[in-house]
Amino acid sequence: MAAKPRTFLDGAGLVWRRQAVLWWIFIVNALLSIFTAIQMMEPAAGALNHSFAADRLVHGFDVAALFGLVAQPESPIQGPGPAFLFFSIVFMVFMLFATGGVLATYYRDERLTAGPFFEASGYHFWRFLRLLIYFAIALIPIGILAAIFGKLYDHFDETSISPFPAVWVFVASAVVVLFLLMCLRLWFDMAQIIAVAEDERRMHKALRRAAAVVSRNFGSLFWLYFRISLVSWLVFGLALQLWKNHLQPDSILTALFLGQAMMVFWLACRLWQRASEALWYRRYLADAFASAPVTEPEPAVSHAMAAPAAR
Repeated sequence: MAAKPRTFLDGAGLVWRRQAVLWWIFIVNALLSIFTAIQMMEPAAGALNHSFAADRLVHGFDVAALFGLVAQPESPIQGPGPAFLFFSIVFMVFMLFATGGVLATYYRDERLTAGPFFEASGYHFWRFLRLLIYFAIALIPIGILAAIFGKLYDHFDETSISPFPAVWVFVASAVVVLFLLMCLRLWFDMAQIIAVAEDERRMHKALRRAAAVVSRNFGSLFWLYFRISLVSWLVFGLALQLWKNHLQPDSILTALFLGQAMMVFWLACRLWQRASEALWYRRYLADAFASAPVTEPEPAVSHAMAAPAAR
């Protein structure tokens, strides 16, 4: 069974019609990002506000000045710390909670008010939490495979005179691991949609049904999922190139606007995937119901007439 040809575009239209979902997720993400940035800026501000290195970093990117700050015993330039980890976990829990409401909105194609939206979110939260545990377990074999590829890359890098064998091993392993991760994500996405569409309470059963649906329709589903991913990667990469090559270091407001636009687009592409998957499954059920044979019950009068004849 192939997907409807317009599911790709219809999913984007569904995200546009229900764009309030996107903006609420973006607002939560922006607030958590601000809290993270404040926690990371405080240690840097105490040193950089009274340092000549600050001007060399704001009005141009002086690599020597950056490395000099990083090399200090109490460096004001620090990587992601506890605040980044904490707010990342908060956003992950929020998205896990909101996914039930998001999928209910997309599957029904209805504008849910706050009450029904959060009711659907809470109703499916524990089911999706169990799915997340299954997802973490399913990631283990892929992690082992990635570690094997890493050892293989190190072996070719150390033993081969030419750098090309190691490069090809890296490219091939990256393609294989990325393909497996996308298949895994697609499988669990469909399990979530089945749980919402059919009110399936047993997540192991939802996973089995999702595996059957994905395996029978792998080409159409993976092509649908991959096209949206490709669009997101291409546009995000072009935006990064624009930032790198054409944005001046002191263009703070422009950088802020571009960064938030990139985040909105990234979130919209992920919701585009979920909306397209929900539309695909709704049409899949409609086609399955339409093609099912209809058996008409025998009229009751035939039994009444057959009874005297049998006697």
